[in-house]
Amino acid sequence: MKLRTPFALGWIGVAAGFTALGCDFVFSYRSITAPLGTSGEVGIRVQKTHANCTLPNPYDYGLSTAGVQILGETPWKEVGPGVIEKWVLLSLAEVGDGYLKVFKTCTKEGYEEGVLPIKVTAPTSDGAWAQAKAGTYPVSPPEGYTVAALSGTGTVKDGVLSVGGMSIPLPTVPPTLAGGSVPLQVYYVIRDGRPFPLLLVGDGLFWRYDPLLAAQG
Repeated sequence: MKLRTPFALGWIGVAAGFTALGCDFVFSYRSITAPLGTSGEVGIRVQKTHANCTLPNPYDYGLSTAGVQILGETPWKEVGPGVIEKWVLLSLAEVGDGYLKVFKTCTKEGYEEGVLPIKVTAPTSDGAWAQAKAGTYPVSPPEGYTVAALSGTGTVKDGVLSVGGMSIPLPTVPPTLAGGSVPLQVYYVIRDGRPFPLLLVGDGLFWRYDPLLAAQG
């Protein structure tokens, strides 16, 4: 994934299956195919086609994902008449077919969405997933914390991961871990006397929590 493809070169409109859209949704890629553990920025633009937008908040657009995580995002910004834009930092988190979706509901056109297809392929031997699988934390360590690691068969119940004799509350649970036991490599820190997860690595899985640690301070 390249970072911030220039508008003139890379921005692609996405028809969301409507014949008369109230909004045109545009991404900086037509689609993305990249290995597990890859991260990069994706731009989203919304062109409002109605002169009088009925959204109570002009930036009331939602985002949802499958197979990827949003690690960070900019606020919506007006970049032209009736055109708003934001950038999101994506991490490709689970092998398979996924997406980044932008959507809204208004009184004029109802529900509308634009979808960016994302295919997460098997990890490469020299990428972040392989590095983490081999026992090295693959991103910058959080300032002021010591990164620890453990491995074993992990199970999740009520949002708590049990692995290697330790219980770790998870801010979000990857779909891969729902309803089964999975071999995992887990990176974590001790925060306020309790373990806080940074990264879960497994077969087809690269699930990050480190941005949440930074956001919570």
